[in-house]
Amino acid sequence: MRTLGVAVLGVFVGLAVGFAVFGELVGRLVASDDGVAAPWTYVIGFGPQVSALLGGVLAVCLDARRR
Repeated sequence: MRTLGVAVLGVFVGLAVGFAVFGELVGRLVASDDGVAAPWTYVIGFGPQVSALLGGVLAVCLDARRR
């Protein structure tokens, strides 16, 4: 159960970090140009989900190493 809790916590933290990072990226891209080009839309769209997944995996790995 501890591993599951750590994984869920890592997913939430990764998602929060992803929204913060990619929200800033969107702000900078829109402020510099009139729009967002096609490759950046995929990065912005899937960025928070990927960072949430990486946060969950990283949290479990760090917890396993700590134990």
